[in-house]
Amino acid sequence: MSAAPSQDARADWDKICCPICAGTSFEHLFEKAGEPFVRCLECRLTLINPRPPFSAIRAGYDAGYSAIYTKKAAKKLRRARRRVHRLRRKFVAGSRWLDVGCSAGFVVRAAQDAGFDAHGVDIENAAITYGQETLGLNQLKVGLLHEQAYPAGHFHVLSAYDVIEHVPDLNAFVAELKRILHPDGVIDLGTPDIGHWRVPRALATWPEFKPSEHLYYFDRTTLARLMNNNGLRIERVRLALKPGLKVLLRHL
Repeated sequence: MSAAPSQDARADWDKICCPICAGTSFEHLFEKAGEPFVRCLECRLTLINPRPPFSAIRAGYDAGYSAIYTKKAAKKLRRARRRVHRLRRKFVAGSRWLDVGCSAGFVVRAAQDAGFDAHGVDIENAAITYGQETLGLNQLKVGLLHEQAYPAGHFHVLSAYDVIEHVPDLNAFVAELKRILHPDGVIDLGTPDIGHWRVPRALATWPEFKPSEHLYYFDRTTLARLMNNNGLRIERVRLALKPGLKVLLRHL
């Protein structure tokens, strides 16, 4: 295990208010790889705070990170097809779908095959290159969501699977999802569920605690509050046997 960062090394780390309730009081839970995991004393959101600057965090999303997904391409594509199948009956052919944090583009491929005008965006270049060259996708973009300047109300379906826990600015991210969502559109979102009954009581042993990767840990209440703060509502929560929140969102 690497040594914990010194106080000098933490001097440029980002210390934030709670992004859900703007609270400034936190309960220290534990440290992992030298990063402090805390819980907001008001709304109970769990997060890393303070945390390394985003430039350092972003550097961890490299070709090696993406290879974890591309080496399981067949499995990932099967899962993507199941996800798309669940939603495609709600929309006419040609409806626009954007997969946010698309990695190599497996959901984009499945959505395109199902008749959607399918797009994807991810911050990791090697993943996008794989999607373009191996999966034959030409509507993938590299970068952060807000950098793409998609038209307002443009997408009938937005998907964000295991993405929201990674983003540095939660409210800006959710606000952008709302801005580009069609008035009758849906957001299909998944994230680890810290409130799930299978999360271990010895909280620090939960594998989902990933320093400099998973920055936030939601339960149904904190996720709903974040969405409501930004003009979205949870329409449905799907059953999850593993500790994950699987929700469908719409405009308030």
